[in-house]
Amino acid sequence: MRVLITAGIFPPDIGGPATFVPKIANYFQDELNYEIEILTLSDRKNLNINDDFSVKRINRSLPIIYRWLKTIFTIYKLGGNKDLIFVNGLGTETTIANIFLKKKIIRKIVGDPVWERAYNKSKISENFDDFQVRNYGLSISLQKKVRNFSIKKSDIVITPSQHLKDFIINLGFKNKIKRINNGVNIPKENGKIFTNDQINITIVSRLVTHKNIEKIIGAISDLNNPLIKLNIIGDGPEQNQLHSISLGSDNKENIIFHGKLNRDDINNILLNSDIYIQASNYEGLPHSLLEAMSYGIPVLCTPVGECKELLGNEDRGYLLNLPVSKENIKSKITEIVSEKNIATIKGQEGKDFVSEKYNLANTLNLYKNLFIKLLEEENK
Repeated sequence: MRVLITAGIFPPDIGGPATFVPKIANYFQDELNYEIEILTLSDRKNLNINDDFSVKRINRSLPIIYRWLKTIFTIYKLGGNKDLIFVNGLGTETTIANIFLKKKIIRKIVGDPVWERAYNKSKISENFDDFQVRNYGLSISLQKKVRNFSIKKSDIVITPSQHLKDFIINLGFKNKIKRINNGVNIPKENGKIFTNDQINITIVSRLVTHKNIEKIIGAISDLNNPLIKLNIIGDGPEQNQLHSISLGSDNKENIIFHGKLNRDDINNILLNSDIYIQASNYEGLPHSLLEAMSYGIPVLCTPVGECKELLGNEDRGYLLNLPVSKENIKSKITEIVSEKNIATIKGQEGKDFVSEKYNLANTLNLYKNLFIKLLEEENK
């Protein structure tokens, strides 16, 4: 089978698709002998990186119309000899190219890019769900229509959470949706949790507005505890602003911006983390949260998307309130540090739950069966 995968981000970028796409590509290529080609956007400095797969990178800093047209043409060029296209980003561009290619498309939906763009540019303040039912001006309304058209042209839509599945159903697409959980490899060892007085708090994220990293930094600054260190892994449009904010903190030396890291370096920091935090206004089913839980790390996150189900009734972690505030973050961090034994138990419960429900091998097997079934139906 020959498969083209499109993704808006790919290593060394940080984010869900950048985590998942290499895993599924590696599985299809090495285990199933599929021919895999990947198209992604990339920063200029990473355009010539050597990859384990055949990867075509388009400079994301190109003028937007030129980049958009170049992406459509490249999908058309690469997709000509493929059996199907797996879309984990660049959905609209793929839809347009496929008007001419007429290939089968399996599309993974991990959020709503229309909401995300509008929120991160401060054009709206509504949460994910309210945004879907409210009316806006011409620009956002047009983007919603294009989004819906693109989803409609997919043969199968995959969502990693029930919340996202409901989102797609509410758009009017009921018959071609499959929920397949995100999956992670389960490490044999647990993280080194609460082994000394130092408290290492970690977040792995794109640095964008709806992740509320400014409020996390504010909470750490207000705690002003020299034994609490915050590791921020990732980059994004807010990086310079967040770094400037951290420089105004009395404990600025304990707020560490690591930037983009490779997988081994990320895992090493997770192994030495005591708390993992995710304070987003919206998530589907974040890989980074699953990975932290797979190490038995106590997690603190917002009850958005599938995160609330992951943590149960706070049996497997700690939940922040919405809307997110630095006062609530401070309070929860203080609570976790004051009950280290309970937090450790919750971390182990989280690991056990992820091991059972979100094992990567099970996830990849479900994808394989879906790909094969779609092509069998095509060849009947």
